[in-house]
Amino acid sequence: MIEKLTEAAIAFFVISGLAYLLGMGIAAAAENAVRKRQEGVGLDNRLQKLMILAQRLEQRKDKMLPLLVKLDAQVKSARRRHYMVNKKIMDMKIARSQLMRVLGEEDGFLRAERPARKFIAHVVNRHVQRAQMEQKEHPFLSRAWARTQQVVIWAPTIGDAKLLAEKSFPPATGFFIAEISEPQSEADELTALENAEMAALAEEGAQPR
Repeated sequence: MIEKLTEAAIAFFVISGLAYLLGMGIAAAAENAVRKRQEGVGLDNRLQKLMILAQRLEQRKDKMLPLLVKLDAQVKSARRRHYMVNKKIMDMKIARSQLMRVLGEEDGFLRAERPARKFIAHVVNRHVQRAQMEQKEHPFLSRAWARTQQVVIWAPTIGDAKLLAEKSFPPATGFFIAEISEPQSEADELTALENAEMAALAEEGAQPR
């Protein structure tokens, strides 16, 4: 009799424990379901807010795009101006080394039988050019002579101008007269200078080394 009661008590406790565990599982499942449902509602709200934010950002981007295009154009314009300013500075540095040299006396030819004539000669020094290529300095000539230098010559004829130029800048010391011309205007002088530089470079390339 005692054994049956004991077995019944054990069975009761087992069934009670199983029922308790089952109830706890059902309650936990219900709680998880409710929590997931609430989280789902919160996620939808969050997604909706994100979509609204994305729309606002897109609208702001559309408003900012014309300004960005304008700023980009201003940056490109500033870069072009910066390039032109630097180019002018370099041109001024080069022009500064091209000193104006004058040969002959202008007043000495102001006579009817021998009128004054103005000639432009372009002179370069080969020895200075060679020293510059070898990264050396010429003993007594400026490095500016590596480029063509403009010389104004007052003489009755172009032949006299050439003789005067060769006397003042003897070829034996490395001087080379690239060109002598009689300009008709200031513009012709500038063009002659550019042509003389090209001729001097071409002559340099033809010289044996």
